[in-house]
Amino acid sequence: MECLQCMERISEYLDRELSTSEYQDMQAHLDECTDCRNTMNELTLLREATKLSIESIPVPLDLTDKIIMSILAEKHRTAKNQWFTSILLILLASPLLIVLTHTFFSVFYLIYATGTVFWRSLMTLLTVVSPWLMLSLGILSVIGITMGTLVIKNLISDFEFNEVFQ
Repeated sequence: MECLQCMERISEYLDRELSTSEYQDMQAHLDECTDCRNTMNELTLLREATKLSIESIPVPLDLTDKIIMSILAEKHRTAKNQWFTSILLILLASPLLIVLTHTFFSVFYLIYATGTVFWRSLMTLLTVVSPWLMLSLGILSVIGITMGTLVIKNLISDFEFNEVFQ
């Protein structure tokens, strides 16, 4: 093993994250190379000093309370942001809702007016035209609707819907 490889893996060696064969290769290199052994010793001392300095810092007694309070404050801020976002979306969607409502009622009125005209025309025909002619027109309408439905059904049966939805 070369010194460059040893330096790259020295942290893994100290953390005991190497496989058995890699650990043995590293150990053999450290036994032979004084520079790498000195570097490893310095890192070991640095780790121990860091560990001791961290352990010497007293943990505040109210640390858990502070953490819980900060989490609750964050949840409160998130809730406020959700309300703000909801109100903003409602305000932005209101003009669209007004336009769509107007369009819906316009279409509804158009259907109503067309139906009214159709109904009045039908009533006029019923009073003017003989009942036999109206009966034959009704039967022809039913036959036409049935034939149209069958034609559409045959057209759709040949169509592959799976190709469209994939």
